[in-house]
Amino acid sequence: MKRAIACVLLLMLALAAFGQEQPKVYVKSVPILKILSHTEGYKVLYLKSDNIKVGELYLPYRWFNKAGGKAEIVYGKDSSYPYFSVFYQDGKFDFIRLYVQQDMRDLSWGVLRQTEASNAAFNVESLDIQY
Repeated sequence: MKRAIACVLLLMLALAAFGQEQPKVYVKSVPILKILSHTEGYKVLYLKSDNIKVGELYLPYRWFNKAGGKAEIVYGKDSSYPYFSVFYQDGKFDFIRLYVQQDMRDLSWGVLRQTEASNAAFNVESLDIQY
């Protein structure tokens, strides 16, 4: 009898979990051409798939520096690096994760010169990525 009650309770919990609406999460991964380091953050150059032009993203350091932030960076030696994955939740930008070569002497790394325009470009709150 106890086993039957436990099974019924377990079934009810499972049905309740499936009955709740889960957020719709979508992930898009894109190869990186170059990552440019700057005192304000990273400028990421990537190849757009629709017109084979170069796209650019400005990711401020403040996105990386806190738990629950908007960005994360993963260093490694994998041959698939560098690339980024963008996470959308319910159709809106939620999070970006960069997968980059840990050796900053790698050709995928570079330095972005400081200018007024480059400093201002890192003043962003969200991403609008053109694929």
